[in-house]
This record gives sequence, structure tokens and C-alpha cells, in this order.
Amino acid sequence: MGLPIFKPLRQRIATRLWACFGLLLALPLLLGALTAVHLHQAQTPLAPGSAELLLLVVLCGVAVAGGALLGLLVTRGVLQPLDRAKASAQAIAAGNYAHRIATQGRDELNQLFGAMNSLVDAVEDRQRQLLDMAHTDALTRLALRSRFTAAVDALLARDPAAPVALLCLDVDRLKMVNNVLGFEAGDSLLCGLAQRLVQLRAAGSLCGRLAGGTFVLLLPLAELDDWRTSISQLHAMLNRKHEWQGQTLDLNVSIGVALSPAHGRNAETLVQRAEQAMFEAKRLRTDVTLYDPKLEADRLSHLSLLSELETAIAQGQLRQMLQPKLRLRDDRITGAEALVRWRHPQRGWLPPSEFVPFAESTGRIRQVTQWMLEQAIETLAAWQAEGRELMIAVNISTLDLQDGLLPARIEALLQRAAVPAHLLQLELTETGLMASTQDPIHVMHSLHRLGVRLAIDDFGTGQSSLAYLQRLPVHELKIDRSFVDGVDRDPKRQELLGSIIMLGHGLGLEVTAEGVETEAELAALRRLGCDMVQGYLIAKPVDAALFAGIGEAAALLEPA
Repeated sequence: MGLPIFKPLRQRIATRLWACFGLLLALPLLLGALTAVHLHQAQTPLAPGSAELLLLVVLCGVAVAGGALLGLLVTRGVLQPLDRAKASAQAIAAGNYAHRIATQGRDELNQLFGAMNSLVDAVEDRQRQLLDMAHTDALTRLALRSRFTAAVDALLARDPAAPVALLCLDVDRLKMVNNVLGFEAGDSLLCGLAQRLVQLRAAGSLCGRLAGGTFVLLLPLAELDDWRTSISQLHAMLNRKHEWQGQTLDLNVSIGVALSPAHGRNAETLVQRAEQAMFEAKRLRTDVTLYDPKLEADRLSHLSLLSELETAIAQGQLRQMLQPKLRLRDDRITGAEALVRWRHPQRGWLPPSEFVPFAESTGRIRQVTQWMLEQAIETLAAWQAEGRELMIAVNISTLDLQDGLLPARIEALLQRAAVPAHLLQLELTETGLMASTQDPIHVMHSLHRLGVRLAIDDFGTGQSSLAYLQRLPVHELKIDRSFVDGVDRDPKRQELLGSIIMLGHGLGLEVTAEGVETEAELAALRRLGCDMVQGYLIAKPVDAALFAGIGEAAALLEPA
């Protein structure tokens, strides 16, 4: 009632109240004065039972009754409505926007209450809009996590035993689209997927967006065992090409699945477990992965390892192993790839797959990278002193490439050890480059200017575009072992590898094949024009001290 629009009404109500109270006080005085005048004129005492005395009593009674009646009218007409208005205002202030002040008539007080109700209507409508904005994704108009989980919990509460599948879907290569074509193209891709989810969802299903390229879908099932058929059909319909400004974009999603009631009976548990399954699908490069309780045990084990990683570095539990690289044109060892192993005091030797992916997800990988670089450059310095001109390749993560100080730190290490920069090579996975949240090209160019060699590892698994490859200042492509296995027996694989090698050479890059394990595979790679190979056929990873005994000639190597 402190708003300016209510000031005239407030003044008129105050005027009426003062008038009522003035009349209430004036009426008994007026009646008393009339009685006094009458007695004065009579000049005689009032006898008991006389008409004058009776008149006086009646007049006094009327005065008292009139005052009481007037007070009652004031209370009912003004004070009680104001009390109701106060109670309503307190309820509204507490967030109960459904509460309204009852109005009766069209006088000034009821006009005031009507204006207050209109104001509450406007506030309630604005509050509803704000709540909708807070729980709805602005880009896709899908429910955000809080609204989605609330809706799922409500659905599960109605029928806890009903079989449902909760899907967590993540768009593959979204970062590549953003980096190459811009965020407008990425947003278009996300909106296209959201539209498909809305169109394809069945009765009773729910969908939402968690963050970035991650979506969730609750899918009712006739039977719990029907999940695979239903989701395979859904995956096929979602993975259609997307058109944007005349360009065709591949849309592919990785799906993690959690089932209710088997894997959880509330929304938060199901979403968390579906996310774990989705990350496993990405790691295994499969389209769909069902949640397995073993994933939870693995996650706890990895968390335990991560907490011990810093101690492992300080106490020298990490070991750098070197796997030779063979140049095919003259069958000479030109260098090695550095691989990390962890000699855990309780668990024994741990391969990098046991801790590196999880160190990358938490940022601890930077400590591992720094240690690997120090060890590799120390080894290069020792080889330099022995007159050995060999190169060492160190794997780095996309997190490392987001560190603008990385080139300066590497330069300082090389200068301190007096090691030429071209003897150090940094390997980045194609998948990691595509998934990078920031464009790594600036840091890559700084490393290139420094003289450090750069290579794309596991090429062929990340589906990068040719336009993106041309922007990268790299020297080498490393073909993933999955393409090499059985190349001597599979004509289609030979054709594919031949195309990759031609692509690399067309970009002015050397091409290395990983995972070579048989003489037949090696012979096939020679025929296809591959530049270098590495794998168990050449040598298993060995300690740096043992690597020196391998020699530079391939003839000195014995296949593992």
C-alpha cells in the first residue's frame, strides 16, 4: 500500500475514518446537550417515573446504542477488511501467489483491494515466466536437469514397478563442428537433435538437455528386455545427417542406458548411471552401452588411484618406457614413443589405460605430462652425449594444449639440457583434438615455431575433417592399430589404409602405422608406401636404459 497509485485512495479512506470517529464522539455529546437544555427549561427536579426522566433514559440509551452501532459499522466496514488485506499481503509475501483479497462492492476500499489483486496477478505471471526460464534450456526449449529429474521422479512414483529406460545421449564431434564452422553451426546441430527427440518420443516419455551436447530421454518399455531393440531403432533415426547453410553435417550420438527398476528407482541415480554408461560407450567407441555395476567399482578404484598419483610421482613409482619406431625406407630406428607405466606398491604394474584417462578428466594429467617431458628430455640429453641422434615422442592431452605456458616450459627444459627442439615430438590424439573445448591451434603454432615436432596419434578414430587437418601445424600422422590389424588379409582394409597414406602424403606429412605384430602386416604396409611403423614385431616397450642396447639398425631387433 506504499505504491504512489494508492495514495489518493489512502487519503479518502483516512478522511472517511475520521468522519466516522467524529460522529461517534459527537452523537452522545449532542444528546446530552439536548437533555441539559430540556432540564434547564423545566426548572424542576425529575420525579421518579416522570415522563422527563423516562425521556432522558431513552435518549442516553439511544446515544450509547448509536455509538456502539456506529463502532460496529466502522469495524465491519473498514477495520476488518484491512485486517484481511494485511493477512493476504503476508501470505503473498511468503510466496503464496494463489491468495487473493476478497472484494465486496465498488467503494474506495474495495477498489484498492482490486488493484492489489491485479498487482499480484502480474507478479505471479512474471514469477511463472522466471521459473520457466530457470528450468528450460534457452536454445532447445527442452527441460533442464532439475525439471527433467522432477518429472521423472513424479512418473516413477505413480508406478514404481513400470519398466523404463533412461538414456544419456552425447553428440560426437560437437567440438570439431564448433571449432571449424563456428558455434552457430554447433547450435543448429543441437537444435536439430532436440527436434528429433521431441518428434520421436513416445507417449509417456520425457526428454531434456543436461549441458553442452548431452541430452537425456526417459523411454517407457513394454518389457525390460525390450530396451535394446527400442534404443537401436532410436539410434538409427537420430543418426541422420543435418543440413546447415548448404553443408551436410554428420550427426552421431553415443548413448548410455540405465534401466528402472534394475539400476535405480529415482531420477538422480538413473541419470548418474546412464552418464557413466555413456562415457563408457565413448571410451569403447560403441554406439550404445548398458550400465554395469562394475563401472561403479571401476570408478571408485580410479578415484583411489588419482588420489595416490601425486605421491607416485614424488616417490618415483612412475616409469618411462620407450617403444622403437622403424623407418621403412632404410630399416633404421629413428626414435621411440615414450609410454608411462606405474609400479603401484599394492597393485603391481599398471598400464596407462588404468589411470591416464581419469587423470585427464580431473586435470592431474598435467603433472604426468610434466614428468614425462622431463624424463624424455633427460634421456635425449644422455643420447646426445653418446652421439645418438634419435627422437622421442611424448603423448600430451588436450588439457595440456589449453595451457598457454606449455611452450615456454618446454623451451626452458630443452635449453637447460642443451637438446635440439626437433628431437622432441609431441603426439596428440585425433579424438582429443576434436573434443577440445578450446581451439588448440595457437599453442600448437607456438610449439611449431619453437621447432618441436607435432603428430596426430590414433588417426582415423576421430573423424576429423580435411579442412581442420589443413589448419594444424603437424608433421606426422599415426594410423591407429585397429586399421592395421589384418591388413594383409583384407583388401578393403588395404584400400582404406592406402587412402589414408595418400592423404597424409598429400598434406606433406609422414605416416606411421601403429600396432604392427606380424611380418605379413609389415610387408603390406611397405607395399602401401607407409613411412614408419612401430609395434611388438619391432620391439616391446623397454626401459630407457635397455633401449640403448637395441641399436639404430633394425637388424639388431628381435621380434617379440
